[in-house]
Amino acid sequence: MEHIQRRNSIVKVAFYLLFAGYAVIAINLILFKTIPVTAIFSTPGLSMRSVNLIPYNIITTYFSDDSIGLKRLLANTLGNIALFIPLGVFVSYTGVMRSFRFKIGILLTTAVSFEIIQYVLALGSSDIDDVLLNLLGGMLGIAVYKRIERRTRSREQILNAVVVFFLVTGIGGIAVIGIVDRNLLPFGNQKAEYIDENKGIMAGLDESTADLFGDLKAAKQSTITVYQNPKYITTVSTSKAENPASELYTDIPLDAATKIFIRHISSVKNQLVSRYEKGSAADLVSLMGQQGTAFTVRVWLTDDDVQVARALLVSVTN
Repeated sequence: MEHIQRRNSIVKVAFYLLFAGYAVIAINLILFKTIPVTAIFSTPGLSMRSVNLIPYNIITTYFSDDSIGLKRLLANTLGNIALFIPLGVFVSYTGVMRSFRFKIGILLTTAVSFEIIQYVLALGSSDIDDVLLNLLGGMLGIAVYKRIERRTRSREQILNAVVVFFLVTGIGGIAVIGIVDRNLLPFGNQKAEYIDENKGIMAGLDESTADLFGDLKAAKQSTITVYQNPKYITTVSTSKAENPASELYTDIPLDAATKIFIRHISSVKNQLVSRYEKGSAADLVSLMGQQGTAFTVRVWLTDDDVQVARALLVSVTN
């Protein structure tokens, strides 16, 4: 009896260790697939943020856009589903006495929380479709657990089967991720390389000297509205700020002399590529018409008493 109890204790420890390893890999894949964790500390102010709140919008694009390769399609659909299957199994085992609705609530809360963290920390694209795919994966995990439960006779046998499942899926998952992109693994080479293409068109403007940094909330031909997200460190001085610092929304006038630059940020494995282009107020209005997308903006103000934008840099995550 003592031997059996010792063995069960070892299996239970293995269960939680395997889940902890899965959690580390899942967090890395979800939060740091676009911007490696090392980039947060080595590149202050780096911001990649976009939002899609339209269900099935991105999923439909993946299947209808011929320019999107099969590898990317599978990674963003099947990958998001497979990623939450172990969580569904874990929730089912640890919450065996809980209702199906409770388990779904845990899965949904976890998926939504990841997307919110991604948005708040500006770590890439926050997408309602990711939540739906993650939830589907979690439900498949619950179904897997139910199947295991039907084929076993005791709680100990269920635990043994779940540990084997974690081992097999863990080894298989790591192998697949390593083939697709080893940099996505927590122990992979995640040193980020930053490439600025044609940044010279900004005429020597230094991002660190911008007077305002926030989210671009609205754009018209003669003005923009900037939301000063509390998470950002802004450099607006009291002499330049048109509104009190306590007001998070600021209207910035534009004139014919305002220089407007648009930066398109894309990621390829461990490379972050920024491509710059000159824009206009009409371009900003057009960008704001893209539903479900958010942009960050840096603003340089004039030294005149009437505050007008001297230059703008709008960042767009592709």
